[in-house]
Amino acid sequence: MKKYYLMVIVLLTTGCTTVQFVSPYDEVIDNGLKEYKESINALAKNLSDNAGKKEGLYTENKENYNVLESKIELLIDRASIQSSGKGCKLAVDLGAKVARIMGDKFPINESNTEGGDSYGCTERLLIMIKKQLTVLQQIHENTDKCEPIGIQQDENGEPREVSCLRPATSGTAMKITNQSINAAWIVETAKKSKSEE
Repeated sequence: MKKYYLMVIVLLTTGCTTVQFVSPYDEVIDNGLKEYKESINALAKNLSDNAGKKEGLYTENKENYNVLESKIELLIDRASIQSSGKGCKLAVDLGAKVARIMGDKFPINESNTEGGDSYGCTERLLIMIKKQLTVLQQIHENTDKCEPIGIQQDENGEPREVSCLRPATSGTAMKITNQSINAAWIVETAKKSKSEE
């Protein structure tokens, strides 16, 4: 009889224990990713369209970069606060989906950190997105140069090159950035789906 009770207690205890690989849904992060994606893609498109013009210069767009950086830092902070602080952990199928999108930038074994949670994954992806913004900003400020269009020439009347974001650079940068945003969105969508079950 004691064995029977012991078995019932073990079954009840085991039945009540759940392992959660997806944290509760956070609408702020989900909506923040949507707004960030809209904003950075619009900025990159506008910069590409205005390459060589005054409107496309880095100095004319520094405030836009500051706004985007503030938005992504807010999302990083929110994910970090909610994270266990022990890294990234996702269900195997969700981890595989994120790894497929990210390729070698997000190896599947890194989505299975002991004690980690999905907020740790979201935090990691958001940090990658912020780094990509910094690279885009540096390219715009220092690397990409265009012939000026409607901009005063130098003192010798010679055309000078100006900071710009060329269409090819813009397209490549957005492909990489959108890849990371989409991976973070998949994690957030999984949280939303679980909260609606």
